[in-house]
Amino acid sequence: MIISEIEKNQKECIRVSLEEYKGHEFIDCRVFWKDRAGEWKPSEKGVSLNDETLKEVITVLSKTELELEKKASQQYAR
Repeated sequence: MIISEIEKNQKECIRVSLEEYKGHEFIDCRVFWKDRAGEWKPSEKGVSLNDETLKEVITVLSKTELELEKKASQQYAR
């Protein structure tokens, strides 16, 4: 089930989906590319996460976002 697609550029998007394999659910974050016919095709670029790993990735991304915001505010303060 596709959850969301994030446009990366005109020829690529990042697709986040819920998938199931051998009775286990996982989250797939994958780069898709558009072929000449305009169809989206999955690339090898991506990662599959179980629910525990997803929570860790969300925590790390949130911390990274805070660091980026802190850096940006320090640059504007100069």
